[in-house]
Amino acid sequence: MGLANLVPGVSGGTMLLATGIYPQCIDAIAKLVTLRPDRGAIALVAAVAAAAAATVLFVAGTMRDLVLMHRWMTYSVFLGATLGGVPVLWKLIGRPGARTWIGVAVGLAGMCTTLFIPASSASGAGSSAAALFLAGLAAFAAMLLPGLSGSYLLLLSGQYVPVLDAVDGLKLALAAGSDLHWQALAAPAKVLAPFAAGTLAALVGMSSLLRLLLDRQRALMLGFLLGLLVGAVLGLWPFRDDPTAFGLPTLMQALGATALATLGCALTYMIGRRSSPEA
Repeated sequence: MGLANLVPGVSGGTMLLATGIYPQCIDAIAKLVTLRPDRGAIALVAAVAAAAAATVLFVAGTMRDLVLMHRWMTYSVFLGATLGGVPVLWKLIGRPGARTWIGVAVGLAGMCTTLFIPASSASGAGSSAAALFLAGLAAFAAMLLPGLSGSYLLLLSGQYVPVLDAVDGLKLALAAGSDLHWQALAAPAKVLAPFAAGTLAALVGMSSLLRLLLDRQRALMLGFLLGLLVGAVLGLWPFRDDPTAFGLPTLMQALGATALATLGCALTYMIGRRSSPEA
């Protein structure tokens, strides 16, 4: 989930869904924000959040470089990882009915629509506290909704580079250890504090809404999630932004992309089989 949140076009929620623990996570988060947690909810959220936060903190700069310089390789892995979640979600659905297929159609149509929204080329112009708060709100809401990429929404708002640079700056400041100067934390904190406030607001509102929908309209909601998951693959085509190849790979690229996608697919499928999709 932490790795996915750093890649535009990939949703952290998709990784939760692909590994089969999405319903449990939404239920656990909703229990926490409504101040009715149990021991299992606390343990689950703590495990996922700690792993995701550590990944974001220590890998943000590396992942940014991979996306910018080795896009097709990075996206091939996540394309496969997303596809690996389809059998897991299908098992959660069980026997699909009319409501399930309606949900699939709506989710797939929604994801197809997002493909026509151009990403912003801005790199921080207008990174006011309000803009960062709204970016955090939108990005974290998308993170909880499989198929919608929080990083892509940051790109749309022009906040992707400033936020990742701030995370990288925070990591470097903390790495100073005993030589840490609190002034070095000021610049990252100026960006990350309003962004974090936005993510907290999204956490409270979105988790409760998703839990309600999964409880009361489970067939429709799971179908919608399946539509988002399948539709997310369309936005992960590794070569669609390559103007020299017109979106078509060379033979070596095609073979490499297939191998990387297969690896990603196998990883999430194996993890999903070890999860508890019945919960």
